[in-house]
This record gives sequence, structure tokens and C-alpha cells, in this order.
Amino acid sequence: MVTLGRTRPQAVFKIMAGKGELTAASQELRTRYVEGLAALRAQRWDEALRLFETALLAMPGDGPSMTFIQRIEKMAAAPPGEGWDGAWHLERK
Repeated sequence: MVTLGRTRPQAVFKIMAGKGELTAASQELRTRYVEGLAALRAQRWDEALRLFETALLAMPGDGPSMTFIQRIEKMAAAPPGEGWDGAWHLERK
């Protein structure tokens, strides 16, 4: 496997709204997204998939949620193993 960019995990953040501007839909998205990440990191694939799909109901077209849904399908088919740290390794840009 070719390593691209950074070799250590890097947290990525998305600004959802300005201070005091978070809508009810954005709050629901955030809640389901955080729960989905926790389920993903615990390798509870079905639960993670359901939570990211619920996030999309709150905010259709949310790119990060759609990305994790695609990743879950791949990881469920070939689980990363017990020592997985939750990081995703890019194979291409």
C-alpha cells in the first residue's frame, strides 16, 4: 500500500454554523453523526450505518455522512481487525 500525505492520524473538523446559528436539523445531524462515529470505531457496522443514514434524513446530502456510509460497507465486508484505531488510510487523492 502506498502512503499518501500524513503518516499519523489527523482529526478533521467541519464548521457547521456560526455561534447561535445551529438549526434543529444541524443539531440532529451532529448528534447522529457523533453516535455514528462511536459505533463505527467500536466496529458495530449495522448500528453505525443506521445512525449515518439517520443523519442524512436530518441533512440530505451531508458529504461526511455519505462518505462514512461508503466506508462502512467496505469495512463490514473486510473488518480492519481488533487493533484498529479508527483511522482511515487514503490510497489515492
